[in-house]
Amino acid sequence: MPPFAPSDWPRNEFRAEAEVLWQWHYAAQAGEDSSVHRSKAHAICDEFNLPAHLVDAQFIEEGVPTIHTITDLFDYMDRSTGSHALLLAKLAGYTANWVEDPIRKFGRALFLTRSLMFLKEDLQAGRQFIPLDLLQKHNVDSTDLMEGRLSSGLRSVLWKQVVYARDAYASCRTLNSDLSGWCRRRFRIYWTGGLHTLARIESRKFDVWSKPVELTLLDKTRVYLQVYTGKTIR
Repeated sequence: MPPFAPSDWPRNEFRAEAEVLWQWHYAAQAGEDSSVHRSKAHAICDEFNLPAHLVDAQFIEEGVPTIHTITDLFDYMDRSTGSHALLLAKLAGYTANWVEDPIRKFGRALFLTRSLMFLKEDLQAGRQFIPLDLLQKHNVDSTDLMEGRLSSGLRSVLWKQVVYARDAYASCRTLNSDLSGWCRRRFRIYWTGGLHTLARIESRKFDVWSKPVELTLLDKTRVYLQVYTGKTIR
């Protein structure tokens, strides 16, 4: 769930190039080392002087690795989502060193939010983004996760994932001043909407199994007002 999908880009401002980078990202995330998509992504890097290693970093040959610790999860997110987010930011013209860490943290924030929203679907597809040591600490096993047995232990696990996501959002809020134009507007929407999504998950007492996690009409109205009144990010 990296930021800045092709539809976010103005039509005359690298939308086609962003689409190429997204196609490679989707292929890499699916474990498909597509030579066509990789070659096209490398061609974009050559044309716009983007670091090609960020293309290659996104393909992890073994697929989603076993996530033993939060450090393992951070490493995986930075390689996959973080590398893609950095490529998009650089394509949009944000090449300064000081924006790289906030961009990676922004990618982490959205990845963690998405992994909570689609926990059930990820588990069914054989992807688990919750550290094993956190599950063991709270006596939660794979059956509890698959079936959504919401014990106090499982709620504690998901609460901790929300905390990691909130920390990532806090670490990237400087992008509100580092970005400008359409990038800044879209950042504010993702940032504010992401925090509202986490609040929605908490209000459901971490039940992400029984029905899809979606913002209510009231939530969406609040996001809109906060984004366009400028009172969301300090």
